[in-house]
Amino acid sequence: MSDQNWPPANPQGDGANPPEDTTPESAGSPSYEPPAPGGYPPPDGAEPGGYVPPVPGADTPPAPGGYTPPAPDGSTPPGAPTPGGFDLPPEPAVGSYGVPPPPGPYGAGYPEQPSYPPADPYAQQPGAYPPADPYAQQPGAYPPPPGYPATPPVGASPSPTLGGVPLADWPKRALGGLIDYIAPSIVISIVLSVIPGDGLRGTLSSLLGLAWWAYLGYKSGTTGVTIGRSIAKTKLVSEETGQPIGVANGIIRQVAHIIDTAICFVGWLFPLWDTKRQTIADKLVKTVVLDNSADPNAGKYTWWP
Repeated sequence: MSDQNWPPANPQGDGANPPEDTTPESAGSPSYEPPAPGGYPPPDGAEPGGYVPPVPGADTPPAPGGYTPPAPDGSTPPGAPTPGGFDLPPEPAVGSYGVPPPPGPYGAGYPEQPSYPPADPYAQQPGAYPPADPYAQQPGAYPPPPGYPATPPVGASPSPTLGGVPLADWPKRALGGLIDYIAPSIVISIVLSVIPGDGLRGTLSSLLGLAWWAYLGYKSGTTGVTIGRSIAKTKLVSEETGQPIGVANGIIRQVAHIIDTAICFVGWLFPLWDTKRQTIADKLVKTVVLDNSADPNAGKYTWWP
């Protein structure tokens, strides 16, 4: 076989040889250069190892984490982030929502402490048993006159009063009535017993009885004290004013005692159960009888006026 047939003929059948490569050598693939340490090419002026010296006068880049070192005088440059890479929120004003109140004498969050000493747990409470003493002197109350106890004995019933002065009980009133009515009747009967004639004796008895009743009405209306009340130390006054009732009302009251006598003397017993210790005559004229024991002059009596 002859070498004249090489190179082989063009497969396309044109019988021509393939064209020669005319690409210049300078247009070939670039040569490979390894990257600088760190994965990026070092800038101009870089020293071996990738360290770039700072340029005098240039701003120092922030350190990793966003921390900016303080200035030589110790101050933080304006706009520099805080350590950690975030800025703290502005401090809220005192009193705004979320700001705790200032600590008290016992520390923040502790409730108000009770005062010392604590209240007496055994003190009398309203409605508690036993009830409070109803006879105890109340603050601001008018003090009773000298001689009157501020608190009655235990078990005693409350005594009705007029202006702070207690009303006379029935025994005192009965004593005064015996002296004012029964004793004079006995004396008149003894005096008239020596007078002859029943008619004359009866007439004188009626006149003397009416005169005595009128005298009692006069003394009851002017001073409120009769001979019997001076001994029993009681005094008749108006239940509305606390003063003597006057001569006219005193005589009317004496006449009204006829009703107390006419109903089998029951009217004289009314002070035993009546809340104001009044007889029927007292209710008609609106009078009460006071216990006048505290008056140092209660036992003294003047017959006139």
